[in-house]
Amino acid sequence: MPLKPCAARLCALMICVSLLPFAGAVTAPEVSAKSAILMDAHSGRVLFQTNADQKRLIASTTKIMTAYLALQTANPDDRVTIKREHTLVEGTRVYFSEGDVLTVRELLIGVLLQSGNDAALALAGHCGGDGGVDAFVVRMNAAAWQLGMSNTCFANPHGLNDDNHYSTARDMGVLTAAALADPVFKSICSMKTGRVGSITFKNHNKLLWQYDGAIGVKTGYTKKAGRCLVSGAERGGRMLVAVTLDAPSDWRDHAEMLDLGFEQYPERLMRTQGDLILELPVISGTPSSIGIRASKTVSLALSDEEYARIVVKTELPRFAWAPVGHGKVMGRARYLLDGECVAVCELYAARESALNKKPKWPWG
Repeated sequence: MPLKPCAARLCALMICVSLLPFAGAVTAPEVSAKSAILMDAHSGRVLFQTNADQKRLIASTTKIMTAYLALQTANPDDRVTIKREHTLVEGTRVYFSEGDVLTVRELLIGVLLQSGNDAALALAGHCGGDGGVDAFVVRMNAAAWQLGMSNTCFANPHGLNDDNHYSTARDMGVLTAAALADPVFKSICSMKTGRVGSITFKNHNKLLWQYDGAIGVKTGYTKKAGRCLVSGAERGGRMLVAVTLDAPSDWRDHAEMLDLGFEQYPERLMRTQGDLILELPVISGTPSSIGIRASKTVSLALSDEEYARIVVKTELPRFAWAPVGHGKVMGRARYLLDGECVAVCELYAARESALNKKPKWPWG
């Protein structure tokens, strides 16, 4: 008696991956920061955290969002005329004069290297359109919402203290990972020096000189917020993002956190794009089976002990009904760490199987 189609429901194949011997627990750094987080920029996986969801003042690390959103709105070669109100802001400045004309790229250098509050206002005014700076701040909060920064509120584009201006270490890590995906943002925040008009500015981020693979990103300080720092570093194709808020020893905190990520959480290759998973029988099909392959390369930053605890749950039907098109998604592989899904890879048909008028049952 032929099997009914409903019998082709998904079967979960549980495969435990335990490729490395147990190597003991990871030694976490003792940071000076009131709040901190270390993230893998590509996967978003958190490697270390302390009070990561505590709302805090973020000072000039605010300018990461200002620069990120400006690049979503304007062309780097757009020209901006400095207005009088841009020059009146307090705090760190590039010291523009009313009527100066600069490109968006030059203003970004003034924002990310010099931390100029005047440059931040000029960018916000230009990118806010007819609504000016106020409209830009509305867009900053909309962008934060879209990125999932649920514990963040922006009141200005520069980061001067305001009761309605705050974020968390986690949210700033999410923002920075998104910003570093923009090649213009990444190239500017990585500069050790940059020119704005005829003036050359030196990047405030000491890690660019002190830490192998450092790529910026932004410093910040007010007396009320304390020392705030967001940094990125890249080695061997891996990118890590570190955030500290109110950290008296921020340079040391970041070096130790980044060392933790690179040394104790190496990237593990779990699956290569195109890997053959299995041959799946096809009922009434020619050919009578199709190769199922991985749709993408899966790699995870895992400590030795985490790697030993990874479980792969492969979800595929026991067979398929013809016809099956080439590239059709047939199931997925989920990578679980202590029951939490840390990666998903879709599995697809590597070739087509046409309908055969004379069914041939795989069980005889």
